[in-house]
Amino acid sequence: MRKLLEGFRSVDRDSAIALVYTAAHLSAIEFWFLTTAVQRRIDPRQRGVSLEAGATWSIATTVLEMIVPLLLIRLVHRRRIRDHGWRLEGFSRHIWIYLGLFLLMVPVVYWASLREDFSLRYPFVPAARRDFAVFLKWEAFYLLQFFALESFFRGYLLFTLERSFGWNACFIMAVPYCAIHWHKAPLECFAAIFAGVFLGGLALRFRSWYGGAVLHSLVALMMDGLGHLRAAG
Repeated sequence: MRKLLEGFRSVDRDSAIALVYTAAHLSAIEFWFLTTAVQRRIDPRQRGVSLEAGATWSIATTVLEMIVPLLLIRLVHRRRIRDHGWRLEGFSRHIWIYLGLFLLMVPVVYWASLREDFSLRYPFVPAARRDFAVFLKWEAFYLLQFFALESFFRGYLLFTLERSFGWNACFIMAVPYCAIHWHKAPLECFAAIFAGVFLGGLALRFRSWYGGAVLHSLVALMMDGLGHLRAAG
């Protein structure tokens, strides 16, 4: 038991806190805040996900992946927020890289939108596929969630782990990032492994997660937009 306690005392405290919080918050989302779980609480008889359920998921995700980590950075880790990727310095100089990546993704996203497993899933809220007003409301919540997601995986988690693991932090971060895609299409899930590592590398290189948030949002908006256009005829 003494050696066990000595072993735990030797771990990096900040990395341990970040990884434990990652497991805890992903479990909370899985059991209580997924759109389907929220929909069952709101109205289990409704088929599909309502805008209310989607908005609840987005807000819960933003709190757990952005607000709480900000508090952890300041109150627990006692570090500067900007040292976890919250910085705009140099953003205008490297945003073109992310925009270039988006252009490369355009034909891939278009091809994916032709697949039934994608076209039946995006947008997540079925009403947003045919009602443009609902589509705009849903996209506001949906894109907010992407900024929260990037601030967590390519911000808080990545930069906390970097102190102990260096660039290996990209690969560690990619594991839970892949896990949040298990409810999606297999192709998207496997692609998330490589995307997570690559975006993590860019975040470490430029010391910011903002570019990844822009890229992620543009891809998601295009996918949802194509889904809406197809469903609306």
